[in-house]
Parts: sequence; C-alpha cells; structure tokens
Amino acid sequence: MASILTREGIEAAFEFVGQTAADRGVVLEIAVFGGSCLILASDIRDASGDVDAIFRSDRSIIREISALAAKRFQLPENWLNEGVRKFAPPIGNPEPTLLPFGDYPNNGATGVGLRVLLPTPEYMLAMKILSYRLDEETDKIQTDQSDAIALMKLTGKTTADDLMDLVKLCYPSIPGIMMDSKPGPRIKAKIETLTDAYAADKDDSLPTWNAGRGPPVADRKT
Repeated sequence: MASILTREGIEAAFEFVGQTAADRGVVLEIAVFGGSCLILASDIRDASGDVDAIFRSDRSIIREISALAAKRFQLPENWLNEGVRKFAPPIGNPEPTLLPFGDYPNNGATGVGLRVLLPTPEYMLAMKILSYRLDEETDKIQTDQSDAIALMKLTGKTTADDLMDLVKLCYPSIPGIMMDSKPGPRIKAKIETLTDAYAADKDDSLPTWNAGRGPPVADRKT
C-alpha cells in the first residue's frame, strides 16, 4: 500500500507511538534521517513515503508499536524502518551529532513515551552526497539532487572543496568511499554534479531549518 506522509501525518503517528509507549511505562528513542528529517526540520520537503530512522532503544517494542500505528493510520507496516542504518551512523566512523527535536506525546497530560532526535543539516548533506541510486530511479535521483542543493544553500557549503571536506569529516574510513584520504571516483563525480547543479540553480530563496544546529559529527572518544 503506497502512502504519503506529511509533517502532520508523521507527527500524528509519533503521538500515537509515544502515547502507547508511555501507557506501557517505557521511553523509546529514535533518530530520524532522510526525507522525513527534512520534513520535520525544514521546508525543503513536504512529503515522504516512509520514515527512515535509527532505533536507539528496544527495537522489538518500537517495531511492535509502529505496527499498531500502521493499522491505526492505514500506513505500510514498515512506515518506520531502519533502512537508513547502512549510511548513518557508519560502523567505524564518528557518530553524527544528534540533537533533540521533540518528545511525544506532547500534550503534557502523560509522561514521555517517544523521544525523536535529528542530525545536523551538514550531516544530512554528507548523506545526500553518499547516496546512490540506480540509473532508472530518475525521480529519486532528481529529489536527492534538489534536497542536496537546498542543504548546500542552508549550510553554505557550496564548493567542491567544501563538499569533499564534509565527506571526509563525516565518513572518513568507509571502504570504497575514501581512497588515500580523498573521495573515490564515484563521490568525486557526485560532487561535480552537485556543484554544477547548484551553479545552474536560479532559485534564490533560502531554506529554513527549525531544528537544532551544531557540528556535523560528535567528538571522537579517545
């Protein structure tokens, strides 16, 4: 079943998950990435097909309650999923900076059952640079490019050197991505495509960001 999740739809589902968790006396925590992060944090996106997240507490409970939310709101069972896990955070690399976004339910009548965290826009841009689509996924390729251009405007990282430095900061040691401390051919080509598209973009509007800001990645633990 196809679905379109707007901010209102995502917030309603989060309210349900939070209330259900609070009624059970548990507190769940997720970090939201992808299109849903852009919907919640900015005006870059207004809809998404699902919510990409990292489950930072009991996965089995999150899956169980999110399945209940799917039935309640007629969403796909995997509307809340960890498909983004292969990109964020990468094993062996620094964790992204995750900042509090909201607690659910937010009516103040009961305790918190769901805490939602979001990454910084810089980390989201690094993820867009790293993302890979099949040639036939033309709509997704265009959406990713539009998202990346908006994030470039928002962060001020608009040159090839800026983007390369950001990839090195956020993903310093993923095999096949970095070669001798430099981005590999695929990432270099992606950066060239994005900088060309940014230069050709005629929209002077500046995207908004209504979530937390900070460095792209958390300090490494030594």
